[in-house]
Amino acid sequence: MGVLNKNILKKLGQKIRTRREELSYSQADVANMTGVTTVTVLSLEKGRGTTLNNFLLICRALQIQPREAFELDIELVAPFGLSPDSQKRAEKNQKLDRLVYSTDFFEIPRRVSEVIKELGADKADSNKYSVYLTSYCKEGALDYIKEGNYKKYLKKEKR
Repeated sequence: MGVLNKNILKKLGQKIRTRREELSYSQADVANMTGVTTVTVLSLEKGRGTTLNNFLLICRALQIQPREAFELDIELVAPFGLSPDSQKRAEKNQKLDRLVYSTDFFEIPRRVSEVIKELGADKADSNKYSVYLTSYCKEGALDYIKEGNYKKYLKKEKR
């Protein structure tokens, strides 16, 4: 467990322990009610963490909503940044999502080359964009028509 979550897990463990004691349950009682070991209950209470499944089982036994166990908001920053390649891929997906869902670009049938030009993407990524656009068709956002060897993509008609 990293230092990043250490204090959060300690506070969470204290809250779980306090609730268990309010109900006058022993760690063995909670273990028997959940099917986890007493070591698991002890570990959670000491802030050493556990699996999400075990945490939920213990919350059920102690009649505590999981959201109540977290009193403070946590800083929503990943410990490590995205690699440049992953960042580029995410940006491409966001741009394509905006083009599909938030514009009228696909009101008329469009070839992959037109999509690439609109997004300012690299022509070498043409096969990737074909795959991306096909996934929008599977989701039901786009449809396609075949014209010779080419597919043209357009917004799916709402029924």
